Amino acid sequence: MLRHAAALFLALALAVTGAACSPRDDGTGAAAALAKALTTHTVGDVAFDTPGADVQKELSEQAKGIDPVWPTVTVAGVTVDGDAARVSLNFSWAIPKLAKPWTYQSAASMVRAGSGWRVAWTPEILEPSLAAGERLKITTTYGQRAGILAADGEAIVKDRPVRVVGINKDGLSAAQAAASAKALAAVVGIDPAGYLAKVKAYGPVAFVDAITLRQDAYEALDAATLKGIVGFLATAGTLPLAPSRTFASALLGSVREATAEDIEKSKGAVTAGQAVGVGGLQASFNDQLSGTPGVSVLAVAATAPDAGASPAADAAPDAVPPRVLFSVDAKDGLDLVTTLVPKLQTAAEDALAAVKTPSSIVVMRPSTGAILAAANGPDSNGYNTAFLGRYAPGSTFKIATSLGLFRNGLNPSSTVDCTPDYVADGKKFLNAPGYAADALGPIPLTTAIAHSCNTAFVSQFKNLAQDKLADAAGALGIGMSNDLGLAAFMGDVPRDSAGTEHAASMIGQGKVAVSPLAMATLMSAAVKGSAVVPVLVDGHAGKAAPAAGAALTAKEAGDLRTMMRAVVTDGYLSVLGDLPGAAAIGKTGTAEYGTDNPPRTHSWVIAAQGDIAVAVFVEDGDLGAITGGPLARAILAAAAGS
Repeated sequence: MLRHAAALFLALALAVTGAACSPRDDGTGAAAALAKALTTHTVGDVAFDTPGADVQKELSEQAKGIDPVWPTVTVAGVTVDGDAARVSLNFSWAIPKLAKPWTYQSAASMVRAGSGWRVAWTPEILEPSLAAGERLKITTTYGQRAGILAADGEAIVKDRPVRVVGINKDGLSAAQAAASAKALAAVVGIDPAGYLAKVKAYGPVAFVDAITLRQDAYEALDAATLKGIVGFLATAGTLPLAPSRTFASALLGSVREATAEDIEKSKGAVTAGQAVGVGGLQASFNDQLSGTPGVSVLAVAATAPDAGASPAADAAPDAVPPRVLFSVDAKDGLDLVTTLVPKLQTAAEDALAAVKTPSSIVVMRPSTGAILAAANGPDSNGYNTAFLGRYAPGSTFKIATSLGLFRNGLNPSSTVDCTPDYVADGKKFLNAPGYAADALGPIPLTTAIAHSCNTAFVSQFKNLAQDKLADAAGALGIGMSNDLGLAAFMGDVPRDSAGTEHAASMIGQGKVAVSPLAMATLMSAAVKGSAVVPVLVDGHAGKAAPAAGAALTAKEAGDLRTMMRAVVTDGYLSVLGDLPGAAAIGKTGTAEYGTDNPPRTHSWVIAAQGDIAVAVFVEDGDLGAITGGPLARAILAAAAGS
């Protein structure tokens, strides 16, 4: 019994001694916990002189009003005076799009509570001037979105009139609204089920937009039918638009009001009502074009009108207007100057308008690398075939092969054998159907280019290693890396192709792949006499890196031009022969692809006149001269004097 009492006494003594030895918080621990609670707007274990649930409600409501922005709070210092303490807090608000955060300091009072501290809650902890009942609110304003300009400085994309077409539900029954939604969807060509769901989801007096149309597209609608739709409404507005719906659409992109998805993906960088670029240059250079938004952080009293909206005419006369705690003015966007020439862009799009397969025309100025036009046919369906297409170049690639042969000792007058067929590593290669019989046999390399003799080039495959072929293509720009401001494929010539695949590479088949832009670049290099870096946006440094291989020389380029002139004077591009002005040069190409028998073919033409280089591509076409020749002529004619 005595032993049990002694043990109990010892246990109590140890407990008392342990409690007495526990270190008391000197205020720094409680201050750090407070800073964390404010940063996360979650009370957690922090003790307040007000019920924690009430403080949590206050923090949650404040966070909701200014979502998704919220400060990071750190402790600046703690001053203890007996059982009282004063905590200095640093607030830093990282507001999207602003270079510098909004910073200030506030303070909180604490009193000792046992071994810890209790914080005296007041809204002034969040912001020194914040009064009880006030709520934080953030508003955003936007400057003028800048335009996309042509090479001459004239606006391509600028504010143009539009009509926002929809249904005004005010005064309509549910049945009337549903019937009108279906009727309007049919007139403007949108999904009726989707629009009906949208109409049902909106409030009973809301205007529910269906589609935004250019003014000319709106005027083309059936006015009588629209007038008969109960609740139909079209409101006038403006949007940054190109001259037409299709004008350089894959290059320029478009602008729309931010969707819920845009806002969510931006993590606060985009807000409701903001115009955002979608695709093309509008997306790539969205920050430059949109400028910097203006931001105001407000303290809104419980009786204040909605910040950012005009007070109602019958608002209470004693309503307290919002107080501005922090404000930065919006800055207008900066214009984006491109190298595009609208006349040539329109001419290229008009030339492709009737082509019933993916197609493209790229026009470049060899002396500067400026892309003057990059058009995609209607069957490209919005895809940027001009920059992103990956296709076998066919016989247009014989220009690169010829450069490789020059570096092996040949020249435009060197004799090569053009036979009806040639077997390379077990595969038979043929010339194009209808190949001229008088261009068979031992012929100059220039004649082989003019008449595009496949067998003459394939027969050289053992004399020109695949890596040397890739080097020659690289000297003409194929495979370079370059940031245009838009994604672009500059071509690929494998360095390890062997056997039949290597032989096919000699005539632009096998695994050789290029884009129309890459072939326009190749043609530009031959014209200029040195490698050319494509440019789309004025002042945008592309950080170009050339492909591997020795640089193109002026002598090599001159010999290539000599042979390509023969294509016009003696070969398949006679359609360019009577163009006024400088002598036109070029090369045709027909590339087989797919498993059909006979195989389907890509049609290519590369051509140049003066300081204009053109690449024409049609995915499913006839011989390059037949399909591409007239298109190339149309563009060179349009470019005369540009």
